[in-house]
Amino acid sequence: MADQPASQVPTVWIFHEQDAEGLLTGRTTVFEGVELQPLTYADLANIKKLDGPIKVPLSWSGARIIESNIPDLSVDDLANIKTTLESPFTNMAIGLVRGGWLPSGLALRDNMVVMPDRCTISDLAERFRDGQKIRHGDDFLDLFQGKTVLINPGLFAMEGNKRQLPTSEQVAEQWAEACKKIRAALPEAQLTPDSAVQGIVGLLDEMREHMARKIQFLCQVAPVLQSPISRRRRPQVWRELLEIAQRCGLPRNTLVVLAALSIACVENGAGPAKRLIKPSSKYSAGDAHNALADLRALELLLHFYARFPQEKIMLCTGDKNLALFWAGMRASGFVCGNNGSVSYTLSPLDALLPRVTPDLWEAYTQG
Repeated sequence: MADQPASQVPTVWIFHEQDAEGLLTGRTTVFEGVELQPLTYADLANIKKLDGPIKVPLSWSGARIIESNIPDLSVDDLANIKTTLESPFTNMAIGLVRGGWLPSGLALRDNMVVMPDRCTISDLAERFRDGQKIRHGDDFLDLFQGKTVLINPGLFAMEGNKRQLPTSEQVAEQWAEACKKIRAALPEAQLTPDSAVQGIVGLLDEMREHMARKIQFLCQVAPVLQSPISRRRRPQVWRELLEIAQRCGLPRNTLVVLAALSIACVENGAGPAKRLIKPSSKYSAGDAHNALADLRALELLLHFYARFPQEKIMLCTGDKNLALFWAGMRASGFVCGNNGSVSYTLSPLDALLPRVTPDLWEAYTQG
C-alpha cells in the first residue's frame, strides 16, 4: 500500500451561516485539518434509504480555523464541532474506515487509498464520463470528481465475475476492466500500478484452501440457517455451528463463523449477516463465493489496518448490510507481529449477537 503516489484531496471545510429562514447571512468560517469521527452502526441503521437525503451526526476535534468573519471564531483557534448534517445528497457508496463508516465523499483524506467494490466501480462508471457527471441527482460520490483520488481496484479483480475464485488470467482481465471503467469515469484518479496484479494472483493462491473450507462451511450451515432460529433452539444451533466450523478446519474468529452465529441469534433473521449470506436449502458453492467475496473484503481491510497503521484506507461499498456488519463487529487493536501475523479485537454489538448467554460466549471464545 505504501508505494502509492501522493493525492491532493483537501481537508478544508467551509461553513456558510444561515438565518432562521435559511438565508445566507454572509458570515463564513473555513476549517483546515478536519478529521471526522466515524459514524456508528445505529447511525447507518437509522438511514432507511441510501438513495434519498440523509441526516447524520458529525463531529471532529482539533481542526484549525484559517478564515473567519464570525466574531466568536478567531483565525488559528482550534475548533471542536458537534453538529447534524442534513444533506440532500444520496449515500449510494458507504466509506468503511477505522472505527466505523462515513459517507464516501466525506471520508476522503490526503493520501487515502480507496478500495471500491464491484458495485461502487459500476456506480462510478454510470455516474461519470470523462470526468463529467452524466447522472442526475447529487450523491457523496460526486465529491470524487476532479480530485486525484488514489484507487486500488483489487476487490473488483479478486471477486471476478464467474461466482468462483478467478484464475490468474481472469484476475488480469478483471483488473484491466476495472481500470478502464475508472479511467473513463474519473480520468484524474491515480490507480494502483498494474504490477499489483501478480500480488493479487499470489494472494488468491494462498487463500484457495482456506476459501474452500469456508465454502464447505457455508454450504453445510445454510440449510440450518434458512429459517429463523427460536430462542429455545439457539443454544443447540450455536454449538452445532461451532462444531461444523471445527470439522471444516475454520478458526472460530473467522468472520464467516461470526456471521453464521449472528444469523442464529438475531430475531427473525433480520440482521445484516443473513442478508449477506442469504442462506437457503439449495445453497451452492457459487452462492457461498459471492457472500465470501464481501467478507473477504472486510478481512483484507482488517489486515491492511494492522500491516499499514499509518496508511489511510477506505473500503467503498454500496452494500448497506456489509457496512452494518463492519460497524457492528467493532474491530480495534490492530497489531502486526514480527512474523507477519495479524491480530485484532472484535467487540460485536448486541445488534449482531443479541442475548448471547455467558455459557454460549465461553463456548465461542474458549473452544
